[in-house]
Amino acid sequence: MEGFYCSAKKFNEGEKGAEVKFSARISMTIYGWIDDVKVRIFGMKENYVHLDYKGQDDEYAYFEKVTYLERCAIYKYKFSFMSEWTKYHESDEEKMSVSFKVPDWARDAVMYQIFPDRFCRDYSVPIHEFGTRTIHKNWYEPPIVGPDKNGDWAHDSYGGNFKGIKKRLRYLKRLGIDIIYLNPIFISDSNHKYDAENFRIIDPFFGGEIDFKDLCNAVHQKGMKIIVDVSFNHVGKDSVYYNKSGKFKEPGAYQGPQSKYFPFFKVEIEDGKIIFDYWWGIEDEVVLDKDSKEYQEYICGIGGVIDWLFSLGIDGLRIDVADDLTDYFINLMAEACRRNKPDFLMILEVWKNPFRMNRNYILDGKSAHSAMNYFFKAPLMDYINLNDDVYLREKINEELHEFPEGTIHTSMNFTSTHDISRQINLYANEGVFLEKGDKRREWPWKLKKVFEDDQKWQQEYTLPRDVYKRAKKLLKLEDFILAFWPGIFTIFYGDEAGIQGYGNLSNRKSMPWRRRDKDTTKYVRKVIKLRHKYQEYLRAVDIPEVKELTPDKWIYELAKGDKKIIIILNDGEDDMVVEFDGKVIGSSEYNAKDKVIHSKGAIAILVA
Repeated sequence: MEGFYCSAKKFNEGEKGAEVKFSARISMTIYGWIDDVKVRIFGMKENYVHLDYKGQDDEYAYFEKVTYLERCAIYKYKFSFMSEWTKYHESDEEKMSVSFKVPDWARDAVMYQIFPDRFCRDYSVPIHEFGTRTIHKNWYEPPIVGPDKNGDWAHDSYGGNFKGIKKRLRYLKRLGIDIIYLNPIFISDSNHKYDAENFRIIDPFFGGEIDFKDLCNAVHQKGMKIIVDVSFNHVGKDSVYYNKSGKFKEPGAYQGPQSKYFPFFKVEIEDGKIIFDYWWGIEDEVVLDKDSKEYQEYICGIGGVIDWLFSLGIDGLRIDVADDLTDYFINLMAEACRRNKPDFLMILEVWKNPFRMNRNYILDGKSAHSAMNYFFKAPLMDYINLNDDVYLREKINEELHEFPEGTIHTSMNFTSTHDISRQINLYANEGVFLEKGDKRREWPWKLKKVFEDDQKWQQEYTLPRDVYKRAKKLLKLEDFILAFWPGIFTIFYGDEAGIQGYGNLSNRKSMPWRRRDKDTTKYVRKVIKLRHKYQEYLRAVDIPEVKELTPDKWIYELAKGDKKIIIILNDGEDDMVVEFDGKVIGSSEYNAKDKVIHSKGAIAILVA
């Protein structure tokens, strides 16, 4: 706004907050008399700060006010004033963080998510069948999708372990990985471990505590970090805490209030009967009481589970089903992490915009840092598959205005995850997912019911060669975008190797070490190398500046000083001539030649 200049500057910033000087310079020759100069600030709560008159010169009147703002991940603020004839004037909305820090090592890093049972097996670690658990005899046979012959889900194992992961650290380092993220590692009969049996025991079939500590040391020696997945919302029905089957001599909560673990659980009493709560009604997964002081102390207290995990060498946590946890419990977890490692990383499993959930688990600035970015993945998938530029622009703008800078640079921007179909399948466009406009389509990867219910089909289906080839082209386009987008570029193990799978059991196949799609692996390694080379440009921006976004074309730039990288994407079906007079980075081209970008291709150009 001409003649109205305003700014906010932080100083004396500490752990709990900072002093902020709000300043305004307003032209009297344009606005005449000036009154009620103030700034509206909204973060954890909303308030107004009225600026003090500081004097004037021949043209401008000057106003400022120093106020103290408590720690908060993101404050949004607007200046305003009244002029002659009671006209109201307001600045554009700005944002800033106060005392909210994310670990520097995680900003715009590259992360690799590993499902430990399925990544790599070192056969020196003994493993055997027990209870209803079965071991695959062949590493390359498909996983069981649906219930097994005993009616149990996810009880088949391939024997992947920590020593196997350690053997492949060279592969991961060469790929360009900065952070390894492991799905749960606590002892459990299931292969996914989200129904822990005991939070103080590392699964012995992964190698136990000694092998895990050794893996953490080896990861650090390679210059990488490691975070682990924790599911503190619920435990298995046969856990030491619940003990439904009587597996353990010590009574669990199922045996009644005499158990020391009874206070850990969320219960109701109906007609004298104790009623436990089950996650999504699944009786294998019993819900814990996050308001229980005893449970809080067990997990977050001195010498508790989190302290023990950090003593083994981890660098941070991914928090399962964060929306089912209380803000206070998440804060306690963060405090436990912080006392062990001040620059820890905490990522939440949150599917929607975390700043529109009426929750404080990031906003308070002292708990989590970021979340899994399903919020960005969905519109990106719809743009690549369906040319939906409107949805993508909406979400980019929302993230720009509502996410703090630190969260943007540590959001988990993934290729796929253990909860959705594989990346290659997401771009197969075979009519397997619900169509746009279907009321049941909350997410673009939602399977049609006929495919969702057909577990045999999910287990056995393989993409036809021509479909795979087309999907791989789109997969590479997405990888290129993620490589040049702020946040943690995260690869679900095997997406770089061509693993297929519709649904969230078929997607958990074993890593195809001898059957990898080497072309895809080579390409992923290439774009990660470029990401590292130009990481300074990613760090210099909040959200890349979008220059053009249409159904067929997307141009955005990353600027640092007088240099910038311009990314041009061809989302259409026809070749597109790049009319830009600058230096082409040959090594960063994807599906581009002589400044011509082929269909579903992209190019990055560095200009001074």
